Amino acid sequence: MHSTTIERIATGRVIAIIRGDYGDRIEEIAAAILDAGVTALEVTFNSPNVLASIERLSAALGSRMAIGAGTVLTREDVDAAARAGARFIVSPNMNPDVIRATRERDLVSLPGCFTPTEIVAAIDAGADAAKLFPASALGVEFVRALRGPLPAIRVVPTGGVTPEMAHSYFAAGAWAVGVGSELISRDALAPGGLERLRQRAAAFAAALA
Repeated sequence: MHSTTIERIATGRVIAIIRGDYGDRIEEIAAAILDAGVTALEVTFNSPNVLASIERLSAALGSRMAIGAGTVLTREDVDAAARAGARFIVSPNMNPDVIRATRERDLVSLPGCFTPTEIVAAIDAGADAAKLFPASALGVEFVRALRGPLPAIRVVPTGGVTPEMAHSYFAAGAWAVGVGSELISRDALAPGGLERLRQRAAAFAAALA
């Protein structure tokens, strides 16, 4: 399960972030971005009905897409997300207890980090990759510079990432990027919204080129 999730994230290298209540449209939204080449999706824990959403997405698309939980702050949240079917856990901070709880359940761990010290501590605690957050305050050159002393560490810039920036992050050595409202917004629920969503997702997928 763990290695399969890593492979799915690595295939598209874009982790879409869905925050808020998308009700019974959530499967359509996930399917639209998957069709465009985005192979990982996290639902944040500060979204309404988060566990039900993870359960539904895992049942509908879990065989083809990595479904995870975001904004996970406690061991209890990890337990709940795992029971709902999440396969990876993302946090805004670096909490060794959350990392350990994640790995104990054979889930992929992506804690939020801001400094090289936090990144190394996260990997030492068992994290699979370091979410660089907020990436908008660090920038592409931070990723490029980090690759010098820490070339083997997977980093995932998250926050304010556009398709153009995603291309630059990949060129600088990022393993993946986390993308929120720049990809999935309430616009997806409007007439024609799913097609616009597919186009945005395709633009992020194309950033790999």
